[in-house]
Amino acid sequence: MTHWSFGDHVIFRQIWRERVWAAIPATIIEDRLDMISVYVAPGTKFIGPACTRQEYLHVQASGEWNLMVYEWIGQHHVWASIPGEAYSIWTIWSDPDWSHLGWKINPETPIKRRTNFGFDTTDHVLDVVLDIDLNSWQWKDEDEFAEAIALALFTSIDGEHIRQTALRATTEAMTNRREQLQQWAAWRPPTRWELPVLTDRWKII
Repeated sequence: MTHWSFGDHVIFRQIWRERVWAAIPATIIEDRLDMISVYVAPGTKFIGPACTRQEYLHVQASGEWNLMVYEWIGQHHVWASIPGEAYSIWTIWSDPDWSHLGWKINPETPIKRRTNFGFDTTDHVLDVVLDIDLNSWQWKDEDEFAEAIALALFTSIDGEHIRQTALRATTEAMTNRREQLQQWAAWRPPTRWELPVLTDRWKII
């Protein structure tokens, strides 16, 4: 099983129905048994579905889509996943001034597969946004989540489980993980780091 070191480049993929939905080059911060975290930098070229935000759930439901290259703009992200947990925590800053914008709880399948070039998971649409004071939060994309259930992308039972996972992760983030999140907010990448390059390896299933 491949494990990576600080500064290694990987491809973080979203998989839907055994097909690539998105493939995002990222840089490893840590790869441990209890935590995997990566940095996604502005300017990174990545693969995503060739559709609008308004169309994407219907495209997913159809099972057929084309992919195209985009550029990551506007924000710096750190994605931190606890192996085995069905969510990640995203720390977000604006670009270029690194103003901290808060955190996001991102429900997803636990990282279910390590490839020889990165990680695979599947996004669960619904999110929780944590404010920078870590005293308040709000749901994000509830309307899209309801539409995903209506389109049978998730069952109603799945939906309830995803909500409960998000709520549990939110409580954990605002209590036991509070100090850790504050440390992440102060993190910055080494100046020597270069943008990871999108390679054709993302196509391998």
